Amino acid sequence: MSTRSLLVSVGLMLGMLGALSFLQKQVPGTERMAKESRRITDMPVREADRIELKVPKGEFVFRKKEGEEWQLEKPIQGAADGTAVGRLLSEIQFVESLQTLPSGKKDEAMMQNFGLGQPSRTLVIRMKEGVCQIETGRDTPIAGGVYTRIQSGKEGERIAVVQSQLTEAMDKDLTEWREKRVMPLLVPDVQELLLHQGTLEVEVKKKDGEWSILKPVEAPADPVAVMGVLGEISSLKATQFVSDSGGDLALYGLNAPSQSFEVRTKATNRILQIGLNDPKDTNQVFAKVADQPSVFLLPRVTIEGLGKVADRVRDKRLVTMGDAGQVDSIEVTGKGGEYRLEKEKSGAGWNLVFRQKTRAADGAAVDRWLISLAEIRANRFLPTEDPARMGLTKPRQSITLKWGGETNKVETIQLGDETKEEVFARGSTTSGAMVVPIALARGLPETALGWLPKRVFPADFGAVESFIWAVGTSRKEFRRAGGGRWMSGGEDQTMVGAYVKRLEEMEVVRWMGVPSKAEIGRTEVKIIAEGKEGKKVKMVVSKGKGEVILRLEGQDFVGVLERAGWGWLKQDPSLPMGKPTQR
Repeated sequence: MSTRSLLVSVGLMLGMLGALSFLQKQVPGTERMAKESRRITDMPVREADRIELKVPKGEFVFRKKEGEEWQLEKPIQGAADGTAVGRLLSEIQFVESLQTLPSGKKDEAMMQNFGLGQPSRTLVIRMKEGVCQIETGRDTPIAGGVYTRIQSGKEGERIAVVQSQLTEAMDKDLTEWREKRVMPLLVPDVQELLLHQGTLEVEVKKKDGEWSILKPVEAPADPVAVMGVLGEISSLKATQFVSDSGGDLALYGLNAPSQSFEVRTKATNRILQIGLNDPKDTNQVFAKVADQPSVFLLPRVTIEGLGKVADRVRDKRLVTMGDAGQVDSIEVTGKGGEYRLEKEKSGAGWNLVFRQKTRAADGAAVDRWLISLAEIRANRFLPTEDPARMGLTKPRQSITLKWGGETNKVETIQLGDETKEEVFARGSTTSGAMVVPIALARGLPETALGWLPKRVFPADFGAVESFIWAVGTSRKEFRRAGGGRWMSGGEDQTMVGAYVKRLEEMEVVRWMGVPSKAEIGRTEVKIIAEGKEGKKVKMVVSKGKGEVILRLEGQDFVGVLERAGWGWLKQDPSLPMGKPTQR
């Protein structure tokens, strides 16, 4: 090189470095147009369909067909990491030149000084609009820049100092460029998921938009849980690629995989095979996709979680009702007798059919129980347990739910033995038993009478218009007068209103069958109340050794009153509360 050429080269270099140093200072207010003018290319590189990259870490070729994802063609064939490729193209699109060498000022010696005689990196981006080629040389003495040769489309070749983040985006090895997700899926397209693990086979299938488990038991599947498992499979990432040629699969336990996950769509059938634990790190397992040669490592804990797919995706509901309000009939047999709850045609209430009689049921209590039933979830499943050991060959109770309308659906629940916190159960929509919280059994009344309203006066009785009160030899009759007044014996009775209010709101603790005369005990008070339209309630309150019993005329059952809270019934309604009655 001549002295003159060397001086020119050094002068240009110093000029470019000075410009670089100046531009690195924080200068606010850079205009958008000026910023765009410094970009190294205005070609739509992010729409490229082929990339050829040569860097110290290897040579790589990427191709993207229309409508598809980026694929690696060299050094291996397979999916590329679309995010990494996208970052590279974005960097090319927006990286800025800090200084450009004037045209006609370059020579061979200068290119050697810039490291561009033998570039350390070469990037060729091909697109419909043409080719963009970039070569990089040495880093500039002042940090932050790299000498670069640029050939963008039909523009002439340029030599420039470019921000060094360009080389950072290019300098990746094969592991960084390749797709780490080993079996990416379009989850909504999946029709079937299978697990093969020794003698265990799990099959989960979608039919008519509904997911079901077909093996090892037949049961509804939870669609949200199925989507979650498929999402986990789709996002599985290799922690390390061990081999891209397959080799001796026996070394990895992949000649006879211990597990395989098979995912089927209408168009594809892909199988993820699981082998031995990595002897260097037992928290990793060897794996491969059946139609690909690469062997890679996956986290063992993730695979163990997927191996529990049957329990994870099984619908844990005991009944599959979507809305408790859809049920219009409940039949119960076993412990507590046989009875039926029927929703009124208007949908406004429930009736209890028991002992060939129909009575108004506590509709709010029935609705609450149905809601709680819909919320019950299995604590665990027992698909292979002997039903006899769980009390399910002769269930304590069987409950049949019926849906009306167009569905005409029927589901049956059987309840077996109980523990302190759980009860064995079996539903007609599944095979095998399950264990559910004891709240399910405790929520059912002990007898059919438990479904009756606790309030003594029927809902359609209305207000009390008159009543007769009798305790021992004392007997009084009271009638409602105008203006909320009460009369007895031609006189106003100002204290009676409070008594009547308590009478109308009176509730029993529970209803039960008629006990023996000895258990009923001595009569304490008799009341005959009359409402509108001549409706009457005749009650007798008696006190036995154990309970305070309320009997209603015409009923084949009795009520139990609070032992400490019934005494007011005996008090003369015309006297202030708390004053003893003269018998």
